[in-house]
Amino acid sequence: MTGILANRERLNWLLLEGMAIVVSILMAFSIDAWWDGRKDRHEELELLVGLEIEIVDLRGRLDRWANINRSGMQSIGQYLSDSVTEMDLQSIESTFWFASIGNVLDQGGALDALFASGRLERISDRKIRAELMKWPDWLEDIHTNDLSARAFSVSQIQPFLAKSGFPRTNCTDGRLVCSESGPVPPIYLQLAADSEFRALLMLRRSWMRVAARDHENARLEADEILTIIRARIAELES
Repeated sequence: MTGILANRERLNWLLLEGMAIVVSILMAFSIDAWWDGRKDRHEELELLVGLEIEIVDLRGRLDRWANINRSGMQSIGQYLSDSVTEMDLQSIESTFWFASIGNVLDQGGALDALFASGRLERISDRKIRAELMKWPDWLEDIHTNDLSARAFSVSQIQPFLAKSGFPRTNCTDGRLVCSESGPVPPIYLQLAADSEFRALLMLRRSWMRVAARDHENARLEADEILTIIRARIAELES
């Protein structure tokens, strides 16, 4: 009888030891899974914060250049109208500046690095991944149109203006326009009546209209992406 009890006690201890081993293994797996999940969440948070910073910067540039193009369209429109005689020196030279410049939008680094490293899947939200996949196409279209507009300004408008004496003042800070007052040179008003120059300005204004529309649409898309990214960041930080 004593032997039976001893065997039963030994069996119970073996069962307890086995259960303890199983529990310890399960706990180890749970800790590993918890730690891996925490690392994944931390990595995703870092990626999203970097993307947020980049898109906020891009959004600001999109907004700025949309406003510049809208102002340029208005300024060129006045210069091409009968009210050109009412424009002062600074207004006319600002019109020439609008017609001469061309922005080229660059994407930035965080999104390029994300695609190059193949870590897009680290972002668990499918909607965010889908929007990020489309975002480079928006920027590429703008980049291509910006390059075309700048090439047109540099090859067509700037030489025409240079032959007419613009820029007229050597601005110390590198700007094209720094004259605040003074008489309007007669050549500036003669240019407003020149059929070739008028055609160039009308073409440039058309590029500005396209650019302003593209920049504004991309800015709205950036707002949508920022909304879902910030919502996910809030989840990860909670």
